Amino acid sequence: MKIKRVFLFISVLCFSLLFTGCGEQLYAMTDEEEAIITAYASKAVSKFNKNQTLGIANARVKPGELDTEYNPEEEIGDVTEEENTEVEYDPETGEPIIPEETIDDTNSEESSSQDTGYSFTSAVDVPGVEFNCSEFDVSNEYKTDSYVLSKVSGKQYLVLYITAENTSDSSVDFSKYSNRDYTLSINGGEKSSTQFTPLGNDLANYDGILAAGDTKKFILVFLFNNSSVENITSLELFVTSEGTTRGTTI
Repeated sequence: MKIKRVFLFISVLCFSLLFTGCGEQLYAMTDEEEAIITAYASKAVSKFNKNQTLGIANARVKPGELDTEYNPEEEIGDVTEEENTEVEYDPETGEPIIPEETIDDTNSEESSSQDTGYSFTSAVDVPGVEFNCSEFDVSNEYKTDSYVLSKVSGKQYLVLYITAENTSDSSVDFSKYSNRDYTLSINGGEKSSTQFTPLGNDLANYDGILAAGDTKKFILVFLFNNSSVENITSLELFVTSEGTTRGTTI
């Protein structure tokens, strides 16, 4: 009997709370309270998201930041050595941020690998063959008896004329050295790679045999903006093969 009375009392109490609470409105939060809850929720989710760097953003939570007693002002200016070694990510793209010092080091390594202190022969680097370039020509189009490079608006062709002499006692097979990149720089500024031609004397594509003691005339054709060829004071040729770049001043 006592148990039934207790059950009846609980039932009446529940119904009372149910009916008396129906007319009450939900608690209205201020903008500041909404911002606090939103920030807490987002950081709590990102804290356990191991793949967050693959998403749109990379939310990072500092130790203790989600604790109620956390005070961000205490960490201002207090950066540990361990934190300095961590990779930082762009908050919008999620991409790692590369320090400027690293970029400068990369640029310096690239510039040092493109040293122009080589002779023309050493830059081209075909064993047993001496190379010499003492002439170049600039024109709106490049034309031979069998091939024409047509005019390009706002640009001109620069052609290097190169002499190669096989000074060795045996023939040299140029097919071993045909897979190379030739780049020309004018006055230390604009750079241009060679224009393809099917000509048999194009050094960039030549794969024939140069017999011992023979001499052959080669060309390299480049395309530059009109402004670059107005006043040519220096030319630098860069030859890249097997990941190494050798530069020479013409």
